[in-house]
Amino acid sequence: MSSLVDPFVRVAYRGAYNLALVWWFVRRPTTEGTLVGVWRGREVLLLQNSYRRDFSLPGGGQDPGESPAQTGSRELREEVGLHVPPERLRPVFVSQNRYVYKHDTCHFVELEVETEPPLVLDHREVVWARFIDVDTALRLPLVRVVREYLEDAARRRATPPPRDVTP
Repeated sequence: MSSLVDPFVRVAYRGAYNLALVWWFVRRPTTEGTLVGVWRGREVLLLQNSYRRDFSLPGGGQDPGESPAQTGSRELREEVGLHVPPERLRPVFVSQNRYVYKHDTCHFVELEVETEPPLVLDHREVVWARFIDVDTALRLPLVRVVREYLEDAARRRATPPPRDVTP
């Protein structure tokens, strides 16, 4: 449910993100964060932030002392309203790269769900979220590290070819 204030908050998010980009350009910081692949079969939960054009996954920066699973659990709650204990998140992938002027270590954790959970968006930071088949997702504009993860996940989740059982 949107309020009259939401468009102004989205503009503030875009402004803050652009200022962060300038700061990162000057400082070239080292950062660490976690993104969560929430899977229902071959469908993955993608989201879009108000301050970015590319699609991403739920996630964000690690707070001091947080494990990747704890960060993932917190970000799922904050961004899409899913309350998942950290123990349910399985570490699967780590990417180290330079992205938006940062030296970034990104941990990926996964959650398997049988049915699509109800999502609660704030329509301020996160303006859109849906489960999408991984092959379709890979045709969308994605944050670079998300594309890297989804390509790996698509290979890991590929249906094996049927075995020939003739004698």
